[in-house]
Amino acid sequence: LKQRYSDFLVNEVSLSGKVVRLTTLDPPPEDAAEDTSWAEEVLPPETMEELNELVSGERTEKVTIDVTSMSKEERRQVHGLVRKNFPDLDSVTKDQEEGAKKLILVEKKAGRATGADGLPVRKTRKRRYWPFGRGNYTTFALYKENADTMEAVNMIASVLRFKPSCFAYAGTKDKRGKTCQLVSVYRVPARNLLGLNKRNWALVIGNVSYEEKGIKLGDLLGNRFAIILRDVVGSRGDIEEAVQSLSEKGFINYYGTQRFGTTSVSTQEIGRELLKGNYEAAVHLVLKPREGGNAQLSACREEWARSGDALKALSLLQHKGSIEGLLLQGLLKNGPKAFVCALLSIPRNVRLMYIHGYQSYIWNKVVSRRLRKFGLAVLEGDLVVPADVPGAVLESEEGKFSKQAEPTVVKDIAAATLGDVVLPLPGYSVKYPKNEIAEWYKEMLAEDGLTLDSFNNKNRAFAMSGCYRHIVTIPRDVTWEEVTYEDPSKPLLLSDLDALRGNTLPEQPGSGSHRGLRMEFSLPSSCYATMAIRELTRSDTTAWAAKAP
Repeated sequence: LKQRYSDFLVNEVSLSGKVVRLTTLDPPPEDAAEDTSWAEEVLPPETMEELNELVSGERTEKVTIDVTSMSKEERRQVHGLVRKNFPDLDSVTKDQEEGAKKLILVEKKAGRATGADGLPVRKTRKRRYWPFGRGNYTTFALYKENADTMEAVNMIASVLRFKPSCFAYAGTKDKRGKTCQLVSVYRVPARNLLGLNKRNWALVIGNVSYEEKGIKLGDLLGNRFAIILRDVVGSRGDIEEAVQSLSEKGFINYYGTQRFGTTSVSTQEIGRELLKGNYEAAVHLVLKPREGGNAQLSACREEWARSGDALKALSLLQHKGSIEGLLLQGLLKNGPKAFVCALLSIPRNVRLMYIHGYQSYIWNKVVSRRLRKFGLAVLEGDLVVPADVPGAVLESEEGKFSKQAEPTVVKDIAAATLGDVVLPLPGYSVKYPKNEIAEWYKEMLAEDGLTLDSFNNKNRAFAMSGCYRHIVTIPRDVTWEEVTYEDPSKPLLLSDLDALRGNTLPEQPGSGSHRGLRMEFSLPSSCYATMAIRELTRSDTTAWAAKAP
């Protein structure tokens, strides 16, 4: 699997249940402006004339508009009317001390001030003009190939000169694949984003819309996968039996290797040091040299390892918005030993990713030990949550669980199934099973020099409340078909971008020398298709095999 990244397609499933797809690169239709015809009545000809004089310079004093009788929303629309017709003017609402009058004062925008040296003085950036009636958040489909989500967002942010943290998304998608997901950013015109498609890079932006609310971490039901398994052997009956077993019984819900990073420095290592309070060690791990990856980042890491000089290392990066760049800037700004400040300068979701990596590592170890000792049995004292409760609810990053996601101790083990059993990711506000498994957590943490209290860090940026995860998950809407092919380099799946460009799959012979399996299925959020395929291809009941993890 993922021998060819074009054999692995991932499309996010939004909270509405819709599969997110890239279907258009056109800008959204012009937003219907709010009806402000009523507001024009408060700008009689003489007021309009005063505003025109203000723009031309014939008038220097402010123009006053009485809005005492208007609601806040009506005043907002008057501001919009002024700004729409007079972009060189600023308007602000003021309360009169006497008579409790409310006025809108309009004046010409100030020119850029200069200092004694004649150079412009940098001012706080004014809030950008935004048409009224348009949602405050620009939401778009981010399609990417062979790039992880953070890398893609960093690229966009760098070109637009935004901080990466300005962009929000429900979750990260794998690097090795072609993926599509929703991203939101506050008040960025569609044309600015769509203009990035002129660049020759591994991402495409489309399906832009304006929404009232931005996207938050966890705002997804799951993901829809389309996967090709190549060089399949075995009979059709064997394949059908294996797929049916996966569809009905599911698979052990391990965190995939993607959770821990794809380089020699794993997220779990960094997370462990953060939980131990070894912030200097955590910074050094992030900046540690490793094989592969971006040449500039490699040079930056090598310089840091050689000299420990943040300025020298940073100077090797053209784009400073990477995690490494932000860390180094944090050290330069706050001091060479200000490791906590440096870590706080990277996006929150990245810090969470490191600690989540360690929590996931412990969860995987606990599950493996349980299966070795007890098999698939439900145990006295197990924690259960109905299997149909969404993973996004169970694995809330804030640790705020609804009643449906709050686990209870199993009452009747004969009536319960392993599909209902959850195990906690360690944290300061989760319950642990009422059996020996609770002690396993303490033992495994102690091996790494940690305790359960390590998750309740006084620095709340590194505290983790914990969450729950089902031991077993079952794919939904599973479809499959056999394919034959001759040339292993030819694609067997059409991506969103292929479909948008009108591409078609190359014709394959009816009896090619290679057999493959084309599968589609949906999984809840934070569940890994690689684990499903591993179950499919390594099941003891199957007599067939394919190239898989």
